[in-house]
Amino acid sequence: MKKFVVVALLLVAVVFAANARGGVGGFKKGESLIGLNFGMKGFILPHIGASYEYCVLSDFYSSGRGSLGVGAYLGTTFRTLHSANVRVTLHNQFDKLDVYIGMVNGVNMVYIPALTWTNPTSGKEEALTPATFAAGYSFDFYFGLRYAFTENWGMNFELAAIPYIGLSMPMLSLGANYKF
Repeated sequence: MKKFVVVALLLVAVVFAANARGGVGGFKKGESLIGLNFGMKGFILPHIGASYEYCVLSDFYSSGRGSLGVGAYLGTTFRTLHSANVRVTLHNQFDKLDVYIGMVNGVNMVYIPALTWTNPTSGKEEALTPATFAAGYSFDFYFGLRYAFTENWGMNFELAAIPYIGLSMPMLSLGANYKF
């Protein structure tokens, strides 16, 4: 947890230090956005996630600030849970701040450790079931804020709407993103 706090503080410091450079980070049709987030699942498991998003529609709403992105999300808690998902995000942009909501759908792979017992006659440990991965459908809803401190670079904060450890995204995460 201490490492997560240190990384979060460093990212915030970078944002404020680089803010003087200016630039607007709007997400327009045809642009792509990649991101790397660090978060916590259930406040006990560190989670890392990588996302890619392609803007398929922009300049809607009456204000012209809306955009729609589709892409992919890959996440892992390193040994316990791995996620591969499709990501759909609805953005509403205010100058350098992008407020968004989205949903991911896909597959989670959960690691199930081997079940063992000690044989009382031999004293040896024997496996009842081998260690394996179990695949299952997964989804999640999320809310996020992205702040662009240059035309291409920004940082984001995401919060999962459903605080359940078995879903795809971490409950809260902080990361950096690059638009091209």
